[in-house]
Amino acid sequence: MTKVLFDHQIFSLQRFGGISRYFANVHHTLKRNNEASSISTLYSPNHYIQDDPGIFGEKLGKLLLPTQQKIYKWNKKYSKYIIRKNNFNVFHPTYYEPYFLKYLKKPFVLTVHDMIHEKFPHYFAPDDVLAAHKRICIEKAAHIIAISQSTKDDIQQYLNIPGERISVIHHGFQPFAIEKNEIVNIPQKYLLFVGERGLYKNFSGFIESVAPLLKKDATLNIVCAGGGIFLPEEKDFLAQHNISGQVSQESVTDAKLLSLYQQAIAFVFPSLYEGFGLPLLEAFNYNCPVITSNTSCFEEVCGEAAIYFDPYSINSMRNQIEKAINNQVLRNALRLKGKERLNHFSIEKSIEQTINIYRKFG
Repeated sequence: MTKVLFDHQIFSLQRFGGISRYFANVHHTLKRNNEASSISTLYSPNHYIQDDPGIFGEKLGKLLLPTQQKIYKWNKKYSKYIIRKNNFNVFHPTYYEPYFLKYLKKPFVLTVHDMIHEKFPHYFAPDDVLAAHKRICIEKAAHIIAISQSTKDDIQQYLNIPGERISVIHHGFQPFAIEKNEIVNIPQKYLLFVGERGLYKNFSGFIESVAPLLKKDATLNIVCAGGGIFLPEEKDFLAQHNISGQVSQESVTDAKLLSLYQQAIAFVFPSLYEGFGLPLLEAFNYNCPVITSNTSCFEEVCGEAAIYFDPYSINSMRNQIEKAINNQVLRNALRLKGKERLNHFSIEKSIEQTINIYRKFG
């Protein structure tokens, strides 16, 4: 039997989020298949492991570890203790802090989610240690999982890692576990933007491209799902373009996000770079046409099920978005192709491939 130990890192950092959802899915599937799998946490408030919140459980954990700083500190101490006990076959760190290396006596598998810090270092503080930590982990890992061919290519480009040490395992899609859609009070006609808006996410480029379209059509709106409320500089930016009244931000639950996808004219993903881009699969599943960048992994994930633009060109972005707004036949075709494309990304296939990597070492 393969015995896998996941560490605390991402479960100490995230309550919600794609990376912790990914590791929780693998952990739960291993347990369902009667494989031994554990997470080294005293307590985690992470949404995806609420049935497995750690040694303390929810009530005691909230009492003893009331802040994220304390959660991270004490979960890290506990992880070191569990790693020293050595009662597992394969270790899978859930993020890049290499604290475990001096205690670990078994092989470890590392998942690399993207190479954003390496590709866009100017977006990050000079003292940001993530890229250095990631490099150490990549060099020491027994095997590396890249979540797209694009990410594998970037790992090899920036760190010169032999291809045989890297397996490409695409993310699998798992629908939101909700009982019914949540009706939200939103405009009738809108383009959807999902997630963080800063840095390489290219929100400002998106706004510059669509501002003329919003001015031409007062019924057209932008809805931003998640990403936090607009910062003062974002409000100023929208005011400068005279479109403040047509751009809104929504805090979202899974149910609310589902409704937003289903009612949108299209989902626009103008990011300059992603390791994979799970929102693309979410849009496919919830019948939302996709308009996205022609860089990094986007064409690898979407194939013929999206309209593409150059995210560095305002005109390219505007032309493709306007094309989708004005062509319902095209949008319906994209919905059908999106559903077909989703078949390439089953959660079962993704997790089976991951478990097969563990079995090479366990």
